This record gives sequence, C-alpha cells and structure tokens, in this order.
Amino acid sequence: MSDFKNNTSNISDKELWDKITKKDKKYSKSNRVIFNKSKPAKIEKNINEKNKLNKFVEAPAIKEEIIINKLLEEKYLDPKEIPAGISLNQAENLKKGKIRPEVEIDLHGFTQEKANSYLKDKLTEFHKKNIRCVLVITGKKIGKNGAEGVLRREVPKWLNISPLRQMIIMTSWAQNKDGGDGALYVLLKKRR
Repeated sequence: MSDFKNNTSNISDKELWDKITKKDKKYSKSNRVIFNKSKPAKIEKNINEKNKLNKFVEAPAIKEEIIINKLLEEKYLDPKEIPAGISLNQAENLKKGKIRPEVEIDLHGFTQEKANSYLKDKLTEFHKKNIRCVLVITGKKIGKNGAEGVLRREVPKWLNISPLRQMIIMTSWAQNKDGGDGALYVLLKKRR
C-alpha cells in the first residue's frame, strides 16, 4: 500500500488522467441532444431613431420541435415488432394471418408518388367505413439481400406519417399465402 502512495504522490491528477486516457478517441463535438422547450423563434423590429435594425430573438427551430413532439406522441410502427396499445393475442393473430384482411390494396405498377397518394386515399376511405384489416401488396424483387423493392421499403415509412399513423394500430409482414415479404397486414383503429 505504501508503494502505491509513493508512486502516485509525485504524479498530479491531470497527468495521471492524461496517461490513462491517452489512447481514447477524442470527440470534437458533444454527442448529447438537448431538447429546448422554449417558445418558437420570434422576429422583433426595434424601431428607434438611433438604430433601425431588425433584432432576432434566439429560439429552437419550429419544425424540429414539432417533429420531435410527434415522434414522442406516437411510436414508430415496425412490421417486425409488436407495438404498445395492442393485446399480445391480437398481435400474434395478425402476424399469423388469423385475422383475415377484409380488403386489399395492390400497388403493382404504381410510381412512388401515385402509390403514396393512392394508399392514403384508400386507407382513409377504409377507416371511414370501419374496415379493420387491410392487405397492402407492395410486391418485391429478390436480390442479394433477400426481398427488395422500392415500394416494399417505402410503404412502412409512409404508414408512419400523419394522417395514416393516427389511423393504424399495427402493421406486420404478411404470411406466404397472402404475399409474404411482398405484402403487409395493416390493422386499422375503430372509428368512433
């Protein structure tokens, strides 16, 4: 014990810290994210006889704050996961294809823009008619990494954007009999 005291007594704390952390990677920027709950940016005009300059008041970007608030309100739907707010039994039944789709939307032959608007229109219409389960056929192409395709990749993202996200309880990749990785089961909320 005395040897330890004698060895470290001559070394200052900073030198010791530098010796320990000399191989560590140094970051130039902090990786912390700070959420600022202050009011949105305002532009005030300071009209004085002496200086007629615009004065800007600092505040966080409005768009970023709205996006963060939306994400916190509703969790991202992933077709591979079971979201909160649905019973495990109902989620498993949807994944296994036991909840049969009442209607289907086939997106074969659509461009991205047309497929997106068509999907929004149809899902909104089905939600208004209180249709619960919809089969969305995106199609797929088999590539090096398995099932690929533009619509297959994009449709789950579109389902997480307002107003569709507020209508959907859960999504899941379909069973092989309904299209497998080239189709999605979409479970809509009941309309009140």
